Amino acid sequence: MRLDCFLTRWAAFGAMFVAAHAHAQLLPAKADSFYSNVLGQKRAIEVFLPQESDKDAAQRYETIYVLDGDWNGKIVVEVVTFMRQVGFMPPVIVVSVPNFFDEKGVNSRDHDLTPTVVADQARSGGAAAFLSFLKTELVPYVNQHYPANGTNLIHGHSYGGLFLVYALLNEPALFDGYLILDPAMAWDNHALDATLESKLPGTPAKDKAIYIAGRSGMAFEGMGLASIEPIFQQKAPADLHWKLTAYPEETHDSLKLKATYDALKFAYQGYTADTVEVVPNEGILIKGKPMVVHVGNERLDIHYTTDGSVPDASSPKVGETIAISDPGKTTIKLLSTRGKFDRVIPHNLKSGSALPPEKRAARATGSAWHYAFYPAQAWPRLDRSKPFRSGDTDRSMDVAHAGREDFAGSAERDLDVPEDGYYVFLVEATDQAHLLLSGRTLVDVDASHGRHDQAFVAPLRRGVYHARLEFRHPTAASDVRLTVFQCKEGETAWWKNHFAQVGPTR
Repeated sequence: MRLDCFLTRWAAFGAMFVAAHAHAQLLPAKADSFYSNVLGQKRAIEVFLPQESDKDAAQRYETIYVLDGDWNGKIVVEVVTFMRQVGFMPPVIVVSVPNFFDEKGVNSRDHDLTPTVVADQARSGGAAAFLSFLKTELVPYVNQHYPANGTNLIHGHSYGGLFLVYALLNEPALFDGYLILDPAMAWDNHALDATLESKLPGTPAKDKAIYIAGRSGMAFEGMGLASIEPIFQQKAPADLHWKLTAYPEETHDSLKLKATYDALKFAYQGYTADTVEVVPNEGILIKGKPMVVHVGNERLDIHYTTDGSVPDASSPKVGETIAISDPGKTTIKLLSTRGKFDRVIPHNLKSGSALPPEKRAARATGSAWHYAFYPAQAWPRLDRSKPFRSGDTDRSMDVAHAGREDFAGSAERDLDVPEDGYYVFLVEATDQAHLLLSGRTLVDVDASHGRHDQAFVAPLRRGVYHARLEFRHPTAASDVRLTVFQCKEGETAWWKNHFAQVGPTR
């Protein structure tokens, strides 16, 4: 509900949100190792678990495997930590897979990550064995010893990226996300191109994401990306989520930081730690009279339909707002790259008619709110008790001089509605509050159920309505606020049009 009129309050909320996720980190690396019968070597790994795993042993997480873990593991861990802190990723396990060095100090990567034998590369061509190691030993080992849920992503750079394409073609079900950075696709005179062209059309696309990063200019052709790009464009299944990005002004190594972030963002597109909802989230609309609702969509792929069908990627896309005229046939859906985070965005808007006023506006009713404070035990039947303090205010209730912290309260006034149209009633409360309009309950907020606000849209006619806000104030830090907005004809940013407001002052 990030509306212009709440910028100050939402800035504070945003700071609290960042602070709440500041500790969403990975635990220190756990060094582990086991003997690989496939490779005939003792292979070391480093496993980074999310902090949440310390609190809930039953929870399971996706796993990101990082090839060339010697130098790429730290980058992935730091990017994952940042993305968790800003709410762009769920908790995950990161498994760093360092290269093996023999007794002579020779690095195994030239063997493990290359798919074919090249005459001038004596150690080349071990990708088949390394892929078997991943499939039959490493992934099962991690699944058995760590809280993995069986969904796997893999990160590879250079030869590692080349290996990922090889893995995609030969064991496409092993990994659900491929983070392919500046792959050496020119290897062995573009040896994988023909296989890619023949096998890519049959690649299982469900729940899979492929991100390929390269460098623009001569490097794009030199690394072999210029030849695989048209293959993906022409041969990839229509429902396969893939993206190829060429980065300008980057080197083979500097590319890794930006591309790791972008690749993870692509693979987890659709995940959000924030609440996605329409505002107003309750109310009545008149069929054929559109109401602009705010979706608060800054980065997500959200689509909608107005014919009762379920939205897909071909449906109109939602920006920050959408006009709804028939709520019964309007469906809003968040789509994710791998389908894992797809969900319908609920709205509780119903078709109906305008609420009648108590009387036609024949006189100015004034803008003063009458507030009253009651003993705490009077809640929720305030009408059966006498207030211990009362007063009139233009918008601020003087809770600082209530004389006690724990009490109940009300604020009421006549609203002189100047013209027919939609009006939005927003109630925010740290405890309990409800709003009545001419005796009809519009809003009922109970923060103990995890909901601190509710916005209700009502079509009103020109005339006078009586608004009454009732609330609990159990502590000195308790807060409650009512804001009424007028949705003026032809104006979409209704949240800028304050019609009436009341809240506490301390």
